[in-house]
Amino acid sequence: MIQAMFSGISGMKAFKSSLDVIGNNIANVNTTAYKAGRAAFKELLAQTMLPASAPSAISGGTNPSQVGLGVIIGSIDTDQGQGSMLATGRGTDLAIEGNGLFALGNNSRVFYSRDGSFSLDAEHNLVSSSSGLLVLGWTADPTTGLVDTTAPVTASSKINIPVGGLSVARQTSSANIGGNLDASAAVGTKCPIRFAIYDSLGLTHEVDMTFTKAANQVAPPNQATWNYTIVCPDVGVAPIAAGSITFDSLGYSQVPSIPISLTLATPNGSVQPLVATVHTDNISQLNGQNTVDLTYQDGLPLGTLESYSINRTGLVVGTFTNGSVRDLGQVALAEFNNPAGLTKTGNNLLVESPNSGSPRHSVPGVGGLGMVTSGFLEASNVDLANEFANMIVAQRGFQANSRIISVSDEVLQELVALKR
Repeated sequence: MIQAMFSGISGMKAFKSSLDVIGNNIANVNTTAYKAGRAAFKELLAQTMLPASAPSAISGGTNPSQVGLGVIIGSIDTDQGQGSMLATGRGTDLAIEGNGLFALGNNSRVFYSRDGSFSLDAEHNLVSSSSGLLVLGWTADPTTGLVDTTAPVTASSKINIPVGGLSVARQTSSANIGGNLDASAAVGTKCPIRFAIYDSLGLTHEVDMTFTKAANQVAPPNQATWNYTIVCPDVGVAPIAAGSITFDSLGYSQVPSIPISLTLATPNGSVQPLVATVHTDNISQLNGQNTVDLTYQDGLPLGTLESYSINRTGLVVGTFTNGSVRDLGQVALAEFNNPAGLTKTGNNLLVESPNSGSPRHSVPGVGGLGMVTSGFLEASNVDLANEFANMIVAQRGFQANSRIISVSDEVLQELVALKR
C-alpha cells in the first residue's frame, strides 16, 4: 500500500507539472512569436518481482513480473510550428516565414528570438523594442553602399539607419544625348544645347554642346556629318572635346559615345578630373526639327536620407531626397541544427545550449532560412482548444492519482484494524 501511495504522489507531481506547462501556454496565447510547450511523461522505475526465464527442453520461457514505481516528467518539448501573421503597419516590425531566428546582441553576448518587434533608438540603431538589444546583421559601406554579408556576425554587428543624418551625392559618369538633327538644315546651321553634370561633391557644372551642320562627305560611304564642340565655363573657354558625328543613309549615328574630362579652373575639393562619357548613339539625322537634348545623366546633387524600407530578404533600402536609392544594411538570420534545444532566458530570448548546435548566420531566403515580411509580427502558435483538452486530461489524471492515495489509506486502516 505504501508503494501505491508513492506512485500516486509521483503521478500528482507529474500532472501538476503538466498543468504548469498548459497554464504557461495559455498565459502566452498573445505573446509575440511564442512557441507552445508540451509535457511528456515517462515511467520512473520498475521493481522486478520475478525475472524472465529462458525456454528449456521441458518448459517454455516466462516473462518478467515487474511493478512500476511511479511516473516523472520525461521532457518538456517546444512546438516549433509557424505562428500566424499579424499586420501591424510598422515598417520596422518583421516576421519570419519559415526557419530561422533573429540575432540580437548587447556588444558582449548574442541572443536569438522570433520576436521581430523592432524600432530605432536615439542613435539610429535598429533594436528590439522590448529588450533594447541590437538587431544584428551587416551595415552597408557609407561611401559605396555595398553590404559585405561574408563578414562574421558578432554581438556588436549593429545595423545603423541614420534617417536625416546621412547625405550622399553622385558624380556624373554617363550622360545620354538623344533626339534629332534636321537633315534638311543648311551647312553651318548650329544646334546648341546646355545641360548640367555633377562632381563628386554634388556641385553642378553647366556644359554647353554645339552641333554644327557640315558638308556631307562626297566619297563613299557618303555620310552626313555634324561637327560638335563641348565647352564647360568652369573649366575655361577652350573646348573640352571636339569632333564630328557621322550618320548613315538611314539617319543613325555612327559615333556611339564621346569621352570628356573636366579639370576645374578653380578646384573645389572634388575628384579631379571629372571623367564622363557622353553617349550619342541615340541621335538621329532625319528630316524634321532639331530636337536633340540631354535625355539622362547619372549624377545626383546632395541628398539626405528621408525614409527606408526592409524587403523580403532583410535588406534595408534607403530613399534620399535627391531621388537616389541605396542599400543601408542587411538583417541576419540564424539557423541551428536543433532549435528546440535552445535555452529560454525570458523576454522572448533564447541562447545557445550544448544540444542546439552552433549558429549559422546568413541572409533570409538562403540556405533553408525563411523570408522576412515587413509590417507584420508572428503570433503565438498556442492552440487554445488543444490546451483546454489537455487541461481536462491533466485535471482528471491528478484526481485519479489522488484517489489512489485515499484508497491506499483506507486499505491501511483496514490492516491496522485487524489487531482489534
